[in-house]
Amino acid sequence: MSSIRLSRRAALGAALAIPALPARAQSFPDRTVRVVVPYSAGGGTDVVAREIVRHMAENLKQTVIVENRTGGNTAIGANYVAGSAPDGYTLYFGGASSLVVPPLVTQQIGIRPEAFAPVSLVLKQAYGLGVHPPFASSVEAMVGKLRAEPDKHGFGHTGTGGIGHLIGERLMAATGTRMVSVAYRGFQQTVLDVISGRLAMTFEATANFLPFLADQRVRLLAVTSDRRLSQLPDVPTFVEAGYPDLVVQSWLAVFAPAGTPAPVVARLNEAVVYAVRQPSFQAMAARQLQTPEPGSPEALAELMRTDIAAWRRVIEPLNLQVTN
Repeated sequence: MSSIRLSRRAALGAALAIPALPARAQSFPDRTVRVVVPYSAGGGTDVVAREIVRHMAENLKQTVIVENRTGGNTAIGANYVAGSAPDGYTLYFGGASSLVVPPLVTQQIGIRPEAFAPVSLVLKQAYGLGVHPPFASSVEAMVGKLRAEPDKHGFGHTGTGGIGHLIGERLMAATGTRMVSVAYRGFQQTVLDVISGRLAMTFEATANFLPFLADQRVRLLAVTSDRRLSQLPDVPTFVEAGYPDLVVQSWLAVFAPAGTPAPVVARLNEAVVYAVRQPSFQAMAARQLQTPEPGSPEALAELMRTDIAAWRRVIEPLNLQVTN
């Protein structure tokens, strides 16, 4: 066979092979897509996920459902997705509190961030410092009291090694103060003890304080965002109080299992970005004091790297290892 004929055959084979991967991406999805949420139905993360999947379904023209897989400090849901086929039909909805912090504070849960392919960031949310109103009227007054009375006052959180706990540790490191760390099963009991004065303060997602602010049962001293929240214009940031190390934003995002083909990830990214930009999602996020912020898979990967490094700097000096 002549070399010309061989070259033509090779060229034809290459031409036929080129559309193969994009063709698979173009046919995706051809069945139901599941988005695994590692928290219970009806909770804040679940509510956000259900609004996202509703609009993802519109864009993908396919059924998209939420599947709640709870337990193991989010490890049950995360590891289920990590072990699923990397075909784009099983996704994970989580964030810093489920993919970044847990692997740094315990070796038992087995969550590995590298087991996931980033799809898109969905939103960011700040934490707030809520205090028993008579305790302090400003961050400056609070720090003065804590310095004068070390180890006398407690800060509550919903789990050792969680973001609320770690922000409290960051506060003590930044201000040179000492408090008693008090773990609770949930925010409701925590905030009741703040209201009663049994507990001086707690860090929690800012929106969770809203029901208690209007009647001044809790005073919000500061938020951990880099600028004031438009919904709470009178609440300063820790940056304004002189503590830039307390800029902390939690986030939620969509992930696929590692190894998911790039064209499939790109198609999913398109669907998530579409969902986040819908007016109904934007309005829901605003009500919950969240900032919608979709982006590329590469941007989400960089956010994770930055977050892991930042939280490692907080956690390693504590020599913190949580056992389940």
